[in-house]
Amino acid sequence: LADHPLGAMWRPLGVLLLLGLQLVSSWVTLPTDYTGRKVAWETPTNMLSDAGLGGGLAYAVDPELCNTLMPLFKEDDGGEVPIMQFVTCEEIQDAIARSMTTWSLNHPYLDFYNVTDECIAEDKGLNCSLAELYIQATAPSGDSTDVAAFVLHNPTTAGRFYGDRTWQTGVRMPSGEYVNDDWRIQFTTMTFHNHICWYLDETFCARFRILNENIDAILMMQFIIWGVWALSFLIVFLRGAQIFFYIFRFGWKTGLKRAVQAQAKDMLWTYILIFCLIAPPIIWFKIFIPCLTCYDFEATSAHEIGHVLGFTHPDSFPKVHRVEKTNFEEKYCDSKFSDPDASGAQVSMQPGDPDINDSIMFHLTTKKSKSCLSHNDLQGLLYQYPVCNDDLIRSGEESICVKQRRNIGWVRFLTATVPPFLIASFGVFVLVEIALYYENKDQTKNRWKLAGMAAIQEGRKRREEAESGGRRQSIFSGRRLSMLGTRGPGTMRQGSAFGRSFARKPSEPAAAGM
Repeated sequence: LADHPLGAMWRPLGVLLLLGLQLVSSWVTLPTDYTGRKVAWETPTNMLSDAGLGGGLAYAVDPELCNTLMPLFKEDDGGEVPIMQFVTCEEIQDAIARSMTTWSLNHPYLDFYNVTDECIAEDKGLNCSLAELYIQATAPSGDSTDVAAFVLHNPTTAGRFYGDRTWQTGVRMPSGEYVNDDWRIQFTTMTFHNHICWYLDETFCARFRILNENIDAILMMQFIIWGVWALSFLIVFLRGAQIFFYIFRFGWKTGLKRAVQAQAKDMLWTYILIFCLIAPPIIWFKIFIPCLTCYDFEATSAHEIGHVLGFTHPDSFPKVHRVEKTNFEEKYCDSKFSDPDASGAQVSMQPGDPDINDSIMFHLTTKKSKSCLSHNDLQGLLYQYPVCNDDLIRSGEESICVKQRRNIGWVRFLTATVPPFLIASFGVFVLVEIALYYENKDQTKNRWKLAGMAAIQEGRKRREEAESGGRRQSIFSGRRLSMLGTRGPGTMRQGSAFGRSFARKPSEPAAAGM
């Protein structure tokens, strides 16, 4: 880039890892110290040519990009616990493609097409002859350690031939106008760094980012999440103290049994307690922190595509903000209307304009990221690449934005919490059931023992009653016999043959027939 007019002032464009930046926005074109000149892609004269915007910008994704970036997506725990894969290489490439449609859907002459397979077949990597935009991922080096991603236009290190000069002047616009002073973009690299973390689930994480814009969400969530965790540990401590109390009071075996019985009475609360012990660290480290400390990959890619098209950070260059005086129409397709210094220009320079603060070209941070064009971004795109047909111009205040609603945060939460919760709950259930089994076994043994003792006592009682009844019968029989043996003849009834027989004298014969 030595022959570029900005010389050493030209710096890689990136997603700076900055916080607390001034909230001002409009569009700022490159180079940033010129008002009338800009860098842009050319629309070829030959409609069959695929150079520049002709047929769309051809892009190729480096084959190693996925292998480099996938461990950095915290939605898959960096690939450490492959229970369920939430991020694939295809989804990363789809996110890149969607970031391109964020711009192309809002301009009739802007398009992108993928030549990755053709470049792989050519096996030239960065020097692929078909690619006008090469997307790669590398480790940061030199002074680029403070950026997450950056764009280089017409890099001399790519082994490209740009003509007699790296930066050719003269750019033909989609309107057919040839702007002599503008610089022509012929090839661009877009590089993601691998020293930070990323996420794809913008739908889920947006809730936390919006919350963090208004209050200190990290402090609030720390209080809630770790407060629940600390309370759960306090309850565990109290339950442990209860167990030791039972053991101290009733002895080891009896106390432990009573403690288990007490815990088994409220198993539902025991399972809730287990969940509160497991869930808070997972929510904090796997769900919440990645959303606030990692970068939205699709929003970053859309931001970088803005750099590819010739835009830069409005918050970094507040003195050269371009703001439209009126919405773009076909009557303003001449370049003089987009030159703030030209007579009758519909674009003015408004340093530090505070009215528009939602540009996609803001420095991206973990607190603020956008993947859709603001109204001002849309106007900047139309003034950057004029369209001379009102029927093709996007009308209305809102841009077209296609987003994928992944919203897999709760699924990730369940997959992270349910397995350890089930394992811990099953372990507690088994321990309680074992304790109850032995308790029931002891109780059954004691019941049989008591039943045996009762049977023995009943048998003894019956024997005693039988022996007592036998003695009474013997006494009664003996007493009766003794009474019969001592009774005299005079005491017998006279009508009794037995008495009469005893009453006769021995010498008297018994009467016949008597």
